[in-house]
Amino acid sequence: MNNIIKRDFYTAPELAKELGISRVSLFYRLHNGSIKGQKFGRNFIIFKRDIDIAKIKSILRK
Repeated sequence: MNNIIKRDFYTAPELAKELGISRVSLFYRLHNGSIKGQKFGRNFIIFKRDIDIAKIKSILRK
């Protein structure tokens, strides 16, 4: 049985893969505030409502 859980957030590795950038690059953007994320224990989570994937991808391609 394949259980798919629908979540309202990305983990840092998931978002980095979605954007086509490295995790290190994503962490840099999280720390400087260009991508809004929340620290959750040792990890960052990025709420889907707080980001626009298409807008971020277009900025990264410039």
